[in-house]
Amino acid sequence: MDGGAGDDTLLGSNGADLILGGDGTDFIDGNQGNDVAFLGSGNDIFQWDPGDGSDMIEGQDGTDTMRFNGSGGAEIFEASANGNRVRFTRNLGNIVMDLNDVERIDVNTLGNTDTTIVNDLNGTGLMEININQAGTLGGTAGDAAADVVIVNGTAGNDIIDVFGSGTSVAVVGLAAQVNITSSEGANDSLVINALGGTDGVTATTLPAGITRLTVDGGAGDDTLLGSQGADVLLGGDGSDFLFGDNGNDLALMGAGDDVFQWDPGDGSDTLEGQDGTDLLLFFGSNASENIDIFANGGRVLFFRDVANVTMDLDNVEKVDFRALGGADNIVVGDLSGTDLVNIALDLRGPNGGGDGAADTVTVNATQNTDVFGAAGDAGGVNVFGLHTTVNIFNQEQVNDRLTLNALGGDDTIDATSLKADGIQLSMNGGLGADVFLGSEGDDLISGGDGDDLALGGAGNDTFVWNPGDDNDTLEGQDGFDTMLFNGANVAENIDLSANGGRVRFFRNVASVVMDLNDVEGITFNALGGADVIVVNDLSGTDMVEVNLNLAAVGGTGDAQADNIIVNGTNGDDVVLVIGDAGGTAVLGLNAQVNITGAEAASDRLTINALAGDDVVEASGLAAAGIALTADGGSGADILIGGDGNDILLGGDGDDVLLGGPGIDILDGGPGDNIVIQ
Repeated sequence: MDGGAGDDTLLGSNGADLILGGDGTDFIDGNQGNDVAFLGSGNDIFQWDPGDGSDMIEGQDGTDTMRFNGSGGAEIFEASANGNRVRFTRNLGNIVMDLNDVERIDVNTLGNTDTTIVNDLNGTGLMEININQAGTLGGTAGDAAADVVIVNGTAGNDIIDVFGSGTSVAVVGLAAQVNITSSEGANDSLVINALGGTDGVTATTLPAGITRLTVDGGAGDDTLLGSQGADVLLGGDGSDFLFGDNGNDLALMGAGDDVFQWDPGDGSDTLEGQDGTDLLLFFGSNASENIDIFANGGRVLFFRDVANVTMDLDNVEKVDFRALGGADNIVVGDLSGTDLVNIALDLRGPNGGGDGAADTVTVNATQNTDVFGAAGDAGGVNVFGLHTTVNIFNQEQVNDRLTLNALGGDDTIDATSLKADGIQLSMNGGLGADVFLGSEGDDLISGGDGDDLALGGAGNDTFVWNPGDDNDTLEGQDGFDTMLFNGANVAENIDLSANGGRVRFFRNVASVVMDLNDVEGITFNALGGADVIVVNDLSGTDMVEVNLNLAAVGGTGDAQADNIIVNGTNGDDVVLVIGDAGGTAVLGLNAQVNITGAEAASDRLTINALAGDDVVEASGLAAAGIALTADGGSGADILIGGDGNDILLGGDGDDVLLGGPGIDILDGGPGDNIVIQ
């Protein structure tokens, strides 16, 4: 059959026909039988329908199309190169179409679960494959079946882009562009196999809900950028870069040292690192974020509270978190049993350098006996000794803090190699008898349960004791070091005394004994209860300041009768007492005693000057401060009361008692005394 010149319609028989389109834009349908068609010049169409045979098509001149109509059955269509020709097959009926100089294939898959495979078509004249997944010919609605389109790249270096809108998807960059229409996001899938080579596949502009995308990089160092939906990314062999974009993605990273990147706005992704040393690169935002990295069996969960993101990792060896701006809080749990061995935390701001916000990093050890610590300086800080090494960069010492939690076991935390310009440091012991080796900076140490030993090192360190803790030994070493001791809402007896050059701090409740050396300050928070606090002669020790806070929880008085007793020396003491409702200070002894939270109606300060010719001068104590008792002891003493109702006891010796304002009790005791009210 020869159409000759003109725009002809040629419909073959049910046998094996030879059809020549000739010049013009022709429509040819070979019908049944294995036909041969020479389409001639012009933009011609050859149509295949179910029941037709395996045809050979020579497109010749013009832009020619094979229109291939599927059926309601489950079909597999496949296009591949055969030299410079195209081989197009259909599994049903065992159809093989042989094409040459055909520039376009239109496939109407129609109903049922269909698979269309587009292989490497380099070297052929085919430029475009259009796959219509509508349920009916001429329709636009999908067929409600799970259709799959598989696009295979080349063994070379491919650059493939995936675009889409509405219900349409385009795959460009290969020899033949693949266009998909009437796609159903809930049912249909697109699989791109980049195969060998250093490939790039980008689908970042493909909206969610059009199709379910799978990208397989194959061998080579590939870059795979997912869509805005839930994708499956397979790195394959080689060192690959994967970016899931929006949606809850699954990444199987394959062999090689691979990187998966997460950006704000992305979903909760699952990463299977597989072979090689693999990295999660997670970018935070300029908001204040809470980040938790913890073990879930042999897997790692990376949680971000902003947008409620959870990354599920397995066989991923490294995590890099870029915090950017905001006051971020990062917690690293016990990662024993996982593959994660290195975490890098970059605290720099969005413009480089520090972000000016208070970032905190918390690293938890195990419930067993651990020996770990921190080292570094302004250039970076390293937490070592645990299953996972944590490295901190671009931290600001003035703003940022590292907290090391030993948890259970008899642990050692060593920060002796952490310079003062590194990062603020907190060390918490937890259960067990722990050892703390402080940094060169100002450390905050809490021993927790167990008899702990703390060596503060350089810097102005603070050791915190809380109810339930045990008997601890503190070596303050260099700097001005402080013990912060928190009492309870019960009546407590506290006694501070010298033990040679050391200080013994005793609490009767739970019979706690703290052993202090090179510690310059004590702060005791009494809280509730009728407490008795005795500060003995601390001469010969390093203690120079004792701060006693009598307030209850909330900062107001506890309405209980608290008694503070300050004992002088057996020498000639000059003790000065000053104060008002805001606080009282006892000066002149080895350790200054500062009292806050006192209630003049119920609390009392007693100064026992002991032996020697002593002076207790309290004229600067306002009536609203604290009730005063001054006992001169033996010797010729001078006692001067404050503005309140004082008790002055001269003791042995010729004393001078000056009561001052208020209704005072003055008792000169034995000796020739001068008593002036």
